[in-house]
Amino acid sequence: MNRKLLVPSFLLFAAAVFAADPPVEKKIYHAKPINPHPPVIDGRLDDPAWEKAEWAANFTQREPNDGAAPDQQTAFKILYDEKNLYVGVRAYDNEPDKIVRRVTRRDQFDGDWVEINIDSYFDHRTAFSFTINAAGVKGDEAISNDGDNWDTNWNPVWFGEVAIDNEGWTAEMRIPVSQLRFADKEEQTWGIQMTRRIFRKQERSVWQYIPQNTPGWVSFFGELHGLKGIKPSRRLELLPYSVGSTRQFKKEIGNPFATGEINKLSGGLDAKVGVTSDLTMDVTVNPDFGQVEADPSEVNLTAFETFFEEKRPFFIEGQDILDYKLAGGDGPFSNDRLFYSRRIGRSPHGYPALNGGEFAKVPNNASIAAAVKLTGKTKSGISIGILEAVTDREEAEIDLSGQRRFEIVEPRTNFFVSRLQKDFNKGVSAIGGMFTATHRDLSGSPLTDLNRAAYSGGVDFRHQWRKRTYFIEGMTVFSNIRGTR
Repeated sequence: MNRKLLVPSFLLFAAAVFAADPPVEKKIYHAKPINPHPPVIDGRLDDPAWEKAEWAANFTQREPNDGAAPDQQTAFKILYDEKNLYVGVRAYDNEPDKIVRRVTRRDQFDGDWVEINIDSYFDHRTAFSFTINAAGVKGDEAISNDGDNWDTNWNPVWFGEVAIDNEGWTAEMRIPVSQLRFADKEEQTWGIQMTRRIFRKQERSVWQYIPQNTPGWVSFFGELHGLKGIKPSRRLELLPYSVGSTRQFKKEIGNPFATGEINKLSGGLDAKVGVTSDLTMDVTVNPDFGQVEADPSEVNLTAFETFFEEKRPFFIEGQDILDYKLAGGDGPFSNDRLFYSRRIGRSPHGYPALNGGEFAKVPNNASIAAAVKLTGKTKSGISIGILEAVTDREEAEIDLSGQRRFEIVEPRTNFFVSRLQKDFNKGVSAIGGMFTATHRDLSGSPLTDLNRAAYSGGVDFRHQWRKRTYFIEGMTVFSNIRGTR
């Protein structure tokens, strides 16, 4: 047995941002409950329900003239009931014919748009972003690390419409609270920020002014008060599926695997369980990710694997909790992480050794047999992330004049990941740890170059002071790899 050990390393990052003192006074908006009829989401703010709420206005430019008055005024209202948050926005424009309305794909953020960020955990570190442009195209992102990370692959279910009139344009949003994560309390206090973009002027203005050189984003949000009687979703969602596919291609004479058509039928189950008000469990059995956007084509001639963003729904939720970066900043190593989820269900490591006249059918990836994930954040500020996944053994089917044999190209593999992090002093400080394990069943496998097991882990911390102007981060990382020979 080969035993390889990487000596624990320690990395320390320290930085200071020399900035003007951020604003001390935070704005507060009081949401109003709906009773009894909610507004119809049609983009027009003419429902009687909106009359109960007060307008919030007085936006401030961030771009291009930081701190200046905006060229056009913006105002918004917020209502709520037990199941939804309702947001109405009035984007004034004295030249409504010049409003840029562009129909794009989701999350493209083109043209004029308005956006609300909601820190429903009220941890001053994470938030959920909902954007709609003047053409009605929606965008959404999961914000983490106090605004350093914006994940567009998060796609919640929510509703929004817009309308143009002679005063500018208006937007209405209905955001189900089931799409948010928050503590189980009788009265909620959330962080919020509203942003507007005027495309033709390249202008962005915000409700809660945060200077551009402020060291943070979520931690300086305004506050949303008045939310009473909203309960976190303790839901049970079951989504069984079956999918059939047919692929046609040019027939290859003599190749029994290239008959010109391949038919496939499969099925599986996805489930989401609200374990507690703070923790959610996701389960998937034989998942199908055929609807996920394909990765961009890339020719990689280096010794290092290409980093691809995670776009598979099961792995996206709670992705920020399982994040453990190995380097700071945004340099060439900024994508290096202790856990890279795209290795689960990757393409096979092996390829069959073919003799003359043989043809082979090789699977494109290792099938995920089942996976379970537990993520959430407790009232005391402890982030929890646990993931377990099993991929099946994959075999290449080889044919020689009708005689078939099979060769293992990927062993059955078990992946385990755990992450804990504790926030202190409203997210100003944090300490956490992570552990990962990979086990391969190499019995009967010709893949003797693969390691049987690999373990890695580490401890990290972060501390900020002087109103988050200064910060220090540190981490230690270890790995242990066990081979087969």
